[in-house]
Parts: sequence; C-alpha cells; structure tokens
Amino acid sequence: MSIEHTPPSTYILRNLHDIAIPESVRWFPQTIGWKMVGFALLLVALYFAYGMVRHWWTNRYRQEAVLALKSIDPQEKKAAERAFKILKVVLRHLDSRNARLFGQPCLNQLDAYRTSNKKASPLFTDALSQRWMQSLIDPKTELTRDQRVEVINKSLEWIKSHGTSVVLSSTEKGNA
Repeated sequence: MSIEHTPPSTYILRNLHDIAIPESVRWFPQTIGWKMVGFALLLVALYFAYGMVRHWWTNRYRQEAVLALKSIDPQEKKAAERAFKILKVVLRHLDSRNARLFGQPCLNQLDAYRTSNKKASPLFTDALSQRWMQSLIDPKTELTRDQRVEVINKSLEWIKSHGTSVVLSSTEKGNA
C-alpha cells in the first residue's frame, strides 16, 4: 500500500526535492526463526488448552452433582435420601463395582475416595453418618432439619474434594 507522491506545484516550493518514503514494515515475520518460535508458542498454547479442556471434561460430573445437591431443600423429609442417591451415582461413575455398596461399606468407600486425596480426613465416621444410613432403611428413623443440612453439606464437601481412585490397603488387596 504505497501512496504516489507528486512534486509541489507552487512557485516557492519548486526547488524542494521529495523525501524517499521507506518501505512499510510487514506484520508477518520474514525469517524462519520467528516462524519457528511462533509455531512453538502455538503448540504450547494448544497443549495447555487441551489440558484445561480435559480437566473440565473429566470433572464435569462434579459440577452436575454439586448443582443437584444444592437444589435439595433440607425441609423435605426425603432430602437425606436424595443426597445419598446423588453420592451413589457419583460412586458408580467412579467405579461400577460401587453400585452394590450400602450402609457402612458405602460410607467406608466414600471415606476411602476422600482420603486418597492425602490432604483430606474422613467425613463419614461419625454417629450422624450411621443415623443417616439407618434413616434410609428404617422409616421410623428420621433426621432433623439440622441433621439433613449437615448431611447435604458433608456431601457437598465430599463431592468437591474426593479423589478419583482408591489406594487399597494390604488386607483389602487380599480380599479383592
């Protein structure tokens, strides 16, 4: 895109000479080195983008479970049962062998996934967890509103912090 310059047409400026216009700078680099650097930066950006998409894809079940748990109303009598069903769906997603678990083995498995994170402590070892499992079987055992809120909060905390694999102890390896 060069502009054609014309000499001045006035009498006073007739002896002036036109200044040579330098060539415009190109936006695209001409040397192969800069092209290689650009290609390397593009590869690094694609690698990080792939990692972020992969991380989102493998953890999208967590977002769905968190939304489902947050939609539970603690006033409902079936709130604890709904929280259990959501946790069971997540457990089955992690390993299909978890589908048969119920009661204390289910709580143990939840804690095993949580403690595989190394930074987390077990959540479901208290009396409320036992009462929660009992309320799923026995209609006479009901949880109070505060207990249902605590169960939902523990479930949310577990969803957000559990690991994706369980490290088996030596006794569990022998039984497996």
